[in-house]
Amino acid sequence: MTGFRKNIMLGTAGHVDHGKTALVKLLTGCDTDSLAEEKKRGMTIDLGFAPCRLADERIVGVVDVPGHVDFIRNMVAGAHGLDGVILVVAADDGIMPQTLEHLNILTLMGLRFGLVALTKIDLVEPAARDLVLEDIRKLLRGTFLEQAPVCPLSNLTGEGYEGFFDALNLLTSQCEPRSETGYFRAWVEDVHSIRGIGTVITGIPSNGKVRLGDHLELIPGGQSGRVRQLQVYGEDAPEGRAGECVAINLAEVNHEWVRRGRIICEPGSVAPVTLFEAEFQLLDSARKDLKDFAEVHFHVGTAAVSARVAMLEGHRMTPGQSQMVQFRLPQPLGVVPGDRFVVRAQAADSSQSSLATIGGGRILDASNVRLRRHRAWTLDALRRRRDAIDHPTRWCEVVLQQAERPVGTRELSQRTRLRPEEVQEFLDQLRNLDKARVTAEGNWVHQEVIDRTVTDVLVRMEAFHNDNPHRLGAPPEELLPNPDLDRALFHLALEQLLAKSVLARHGALLAKKDWKPKVQAGAPGLGDQIATRLRAAGLAVPSLEELAIELHVPSSQLQAACRLLLDRGILVQLDDRILMHQETIALARLTVLRLFRKAPSFTTMDFRDALGVSRKFAVPLLDYFDRIRVTVRNGNVRTPGAVAKTALGSESSSRIS
Repeated sequence: MTGFRKNIMLGTAGHVDHGKTALVKLLTGCDTDSLAEEKKRGMTIDLGFAPCRLADERIVGVVDVPGHVDFIRNMVAGAHGLDGVILVVAADDGIMPQTLEHLNILTLMGLRFGLVALTKIDLVEPAARDLVLEDIRKLLRGTFLEQAPVCPLSNLTGEGYEGFFDALNLLTSQCEPRSETGYFRAWVEDVHSIRGIGTVITGIPSNGKVRLGDHLELIPGGQSGRVRQLQVYGEDAPEGRAGECVAINLAEVNHEWVRRGRIICEPGSVAPVTLFEAEFQLLDSARKDLKDFAEVHFHVGTAAVSARVAMLEGHRMTPGQSQMVQFRLPQPLGVVPGDRFVVRAQAADSSQSSLATIGGGRILDASNVRLRRHRAWTLDALRRRRDAIDHPTRWCEVVLQQAERPVGTRELSQRTRLRPEEVQEFLDQLRNLDKARVTAEGNWVHQEVIDRTVTDVLVRMEAFHNDNPHRLGAPPEELLPNPDLDRALFHLALEQLLAKSVLARHGALLAKKDWKPKVQAGAPGLGDQIATRLRAAGLAVPSLEELAIELHVPSSQLQAACRLLLDRGILVQLDDRILMHQETIALARLTVLRLFRKAPSFTTMDFRDALGVSRKFAVPLLDYFDRIRVTVRNGNVRTPGAVAKTALGSESSSRIS
């Protein structure tokens, strides 16, 4: 078949025996009723696909759906992939039950474009035709087809076909080509096993592209294989795109595992779930309320399964209402955010065993977690997803916001179902808008998440100052809002606070800008007295109790003053009882380096003798040097730590140069 393929799918809809299949044959030359049972009964039972050549040589797909009430399940399976619809109404019958139900299903599936074919006009008088036209206009009022052309024609005589074909060409021009972004995914429509070829799966891809040689996976099921052959509309092709009817040869996949309602996709791109969230609309025509946790028939893609409706907002829905819900399934299904669905349930008249379409909507998340209901945060998150799902950049932003922590591009790709290169483009846009930032590790986080962390850090900072009015500042770890917080996110929050001068650094400590520690009354100059006394004491420092007695101050005042000296780096705490002046510590460190120049290691006694002090001071000093990585302890022996190695290495380099 020559011509330019436009990757959109058109479909028929309407009541049984209104001429849908005959119209498709007139339009495409293909008889889509290929099953023996369809030939025998003279009615469409299952889906039929055909390519349609338009006036400008564009080629689009057409799917013919069954109109009988017994095959609504098959009709929904075909409707999931439509971009435009031909609603067929027979002039001799007029509007019938499945005309209404199909229109409801198409609306729930989110269709925006279509036309109406008034068939069999050769069987009625003009006056009768006009009455049906009037009924159709009343039916379409307020629907997506309100402004759609209504084209009277006869499939038998060809009368009116030219006007119908012109309207169809206009319809296909209105339909945008299906987006090819994201990972490839297609709902299985049918499967065949062909001798010498193997398993062949047909369907309409919902997302992405598939090419010869691609590796695909069956979900659920887990079987996988490479694409050996590929056809689009029955002809060999190098690739198939979203919105086209494709046949894919996966020889390694056992055809007995494949059935309608499963999906084929790129490995790892879809995880089957039993719990997923959606916005659900109960139709005005539902005729009765829907109770919380009601069991329904759930249709999505080509799948039809039973499900429970767990309402996240109210406990009951009345006709015409919508709310956020969680669907709970007995078996996993390969759904993703953005999928549209239809819900059917037993007809209002309990004496009837038939099902009726009562509502539908769109999947917003596939959490696979049993949610606690009636939670404001959950509902707000789902509404944000609903508002962003058709806008890739906003969708990427919302998913990043809801991650609540830095995430890598690949993880975000899996969460958004967009390819890494697509995600990267949207992330760059968000960064340029100051809505996203990158951590030192190369992960991404939304600015709102950073801002919330900033608020939490400031609360901790304020509490620290209130509890420690005599301290210069807090070590950064004291400002961590909770121990589970991602450290990269925490550091971004600190960077922002420092960059905006909300916080200031004092050595290794942080404090609010312009923070001044309070000096306790009755102790003027106490800090200077302590620093002078300990500097003079050298290595043989007094204990805190001895120092308090010597300086004639209460222990509490002494400890507060010492804490401030520690914050300023003037004093160093070796253990709970011993403080030394930082100049003394620096001299002791030089002694350590001098010992390492003589030998690769030394003992505690070597260090004690080199300093000329007792073990009372030598051991705490060595423990402190272990902590700051000047030394490494192995029993009673010390070897150089990272800090000492760097210092000794620098000395060697200086001598060489």
